Amino acid sequence: MKKRYKFSVKNQSGSGIRSSIVGVLSLLLTGGMLVAAYTEYGQAGKLIAVLGFLALLLALYGLYHGVRGLGEEDTYKGFPYMGCICNGLVLVAFAGIYMLGW
Repeated sequence: MKKRYKFSVKNQSGSGIRSSIVGVLSLLLTGGMLVAAYTEYGQAGKLIAVLGFLALLLALYGLYHGVRGLGEEDTYKGFPYMGCICNGLVLVAFAGIYMLGW
């Protein structure tokens, strides 16, 4: 078995990892909120509205950290891209919900 050496000083971006975790959590909250609202025929109540608002705030927070992670030098960009995509999807979902008037 050959030994593999790493000739790079790059590390994972802390902001990118934070953004990815928050993005996945925000996606799960949004999905759960939509499922609960669908099963209750649109009458899910205040708890679902609060969870939706929390998911929106988490998506904004995660997008901020994702963009910050993309700007860091000498770091891998996988986690920041994943975080930006996840958080962006949540924001697009909320924009669609708002536009459709659900």
